[in-house]
Amino acid sequence: MEKEIRLIEETDYVKAHTFQCEYLDLETFEDFMRRVKSDPDLYFVTVDGSEVVGVCYGSPSKKHDSVINLNGIAVNLDEIKNYARIGLGTNMLLFFETAVKKRRYYKIGVGSADDPKVEAFYLKNGFKPTELVVIGSNLEEIERIRVDDYKSGILKKEELRRRYNPREVIFILEKYLE
Repeated sequence: MEKEIRLIEETDYVKAHTFQCEYLDLETFEDFMRRVKSDPDLYFVTVDGSEVVGVCYGSPSKKHDSVINLNGIAVNLDEIKNYARIGLGTNMLLFFETAVKKRRYYKIGVGSADDPKVEAFYLKNGFKPTELVVIGSNLEEIERIRVDDYKSGILKKEELRRRYNPREVIFILEKYLE
């Protein structure tokens, strides 16, 4: 069966919620449904037959009127199934960017996981780091600082780790669409 990227459908809801909770955000099914229903044109799935093997979703920013946030993107990492690192994430991102443009937005914001592979994914796909956010053990924001680029951001990230010993330090990135 060929892998297909498409907008989420009602038949995908349970599988997409389960996948999302495993790879990205834990949330109740009711909260998941509320989010999907509020922005159904910004929730994409990659399916292989009836199996959901990837998700990509976002929403308008609550802080910036001109920004759509990419809230989550993930691909099944089961090495036996061979879905990771074959372009599914990049292709889902392209679908997402098209949906963002249809809404007449031209900027996507995203908070990266504190993981060099995830950061590399965003950089490869044209995102630019703008800030670092220090997250404490209770998921509270401790500090937020501007960064000029990824290389200097890495140095600042390590400095922030030494200073605070936080749960994580994440990059905030953005991409302008043409």
